[in-house]
Amino acid sequence: MAKLIPPTSEDILDLTVIPDELHSLEGFQDCWSEWVCYKQEECCDRDQNLKPWNTIKAGQRALSMIRNQHLQGRNVIHVINESMLNQWVVIRFDLVPDPVKAPAPKTRDQVSALDQAWVDVNRKGITQ
Repeated sequence: MAKLIPPTSEDILDLTVIPDELHSLEGFQDCWSEWVCYKQEECCDRDQNLKPWNTIKAGQRALSMIRNQHLQGRNVIHVINESMLNQWVVIRFDLVPDPVKAPAPKTRDQVSALDQAWVDVNRKGITQ
């Protein structure tokens, strides 16, 4: 039996269709391109065996899954980037939470006397 030769990154990028919902998402096309290159050229399992997609259809299925997660409100770019950073074989929406936005700083009229006392204690140190 002949060994199946996986498609190249370029083939997948050229022949998969990015859904409209993702096409208009700022930064997605660059992120997708980076993931495809990672998946086809670098992605290994624990035994250091390469784990590329074996068909173009596998890449299209991945796009469909990413689209579904995006429609549920997930930050797909963040999850894809974290999956690459962790050197995972697949995009792990189940393990990567969306980033938490830091609370906005308080305006002057929202700062209480207790807040101000805390700031003073931290600046001057505690004295008794």
